[in-house]
Amino acid sequence: MPKILLLPFIFLCFYSCAPSRFVKPLNKKQQAVDLALGGPLIAYKNVTIPTPFFTATYGYGISNTLTGFGSLNITSAIYGNFQMELGAVKRIATQRGFIPAISVTPVANIIYRNKDANKFYPQVDVNAYWNYNKGKGLFYIGLSNWFELAQTRAFDVKQPNHWLPSPMIGQTFIRRKFNFTIEVKVIAPNISYLSNTVDYTSPLGKHGAFGIYLGYTRKLKSK
Repeated sequence: MPKILLLPFIFLCFYSCAPSRFVKPLNKKQQAVDLALGGPLIAYKNVTIPTPFFTATYGYGISNTLTGFGSLNITSAIYGNFQMELGAVKRIATQRGFIPAISVTPVANIIYRNKDANKFYPQVDVNAYWNYNKGKGLFYIGLSNWFELAQTRAFDVKQPNHWLPSPMIGQTFIRRKFNFTIEVKVIAPNISYLSNTVDYTSPLGKHGAFGIYLGYTRKLKSK
C-alpha cells in the first residue's frame, strides 16, 4: 500500500492533527461551524506536502467568555477510525492595548477503532491573542499540550513521553458571516521520529513535525 494511504492509520495515534478551536470565545448563544484542512508536512515522492486531514467542528457560545465545541475527524472516519474532540474555550483575561487576551481550552480526545484499539488523550491549550484593525484581524500564539496516560505502548514497551507539547502561531481574518484562519505548528518537538515509516518535515530535523492548517468558520444565527 502506498505511504499516503497508510497515513490515516499511522496518525490514528499521532495527536494534534487539527488546528486550534475557537481561540477567542464566541458571543453568547452564537453558533458556528468550522471546517479545517491540513496536518504535519511530509516528504512524498520528492515533494513536501501537508497531510490531508479534514475536520469539522461545531461551537456554541455558552456565555461571552465560554464556548463549548465538538469536533470530528472526517479523514479518520473514512478509514474506519472514530476520532472526536469534546472541549471548551474559556477567556480568562481581556486584551488591554498591547497586552493580549488569554484563553484556556481543555479538551477530551477520543479515538476508537474497535474494542481492542481505542485511546483517550486529555489536552489543555493556552493561547494569547490580539484583536486589531477594528476587530477585523486576530493574531494568536499558543501552546497545545497533550498528555499520554498509558504507561506502556505496543509490545509492552515503556512509554517514555507523557507530555506532548506543540507550540503554534496563527492569524484569523474576521468577516461578518465567516472567518478564515491559517495556523502553523511545531508538533511534539520533544519526540524523535527516526524510526517512523513517514518522513516528517521539521525545523528541528528528526524531532517533531511542522504542521500547516487552513480553517473556514461559518457563523450561524444565534439561538
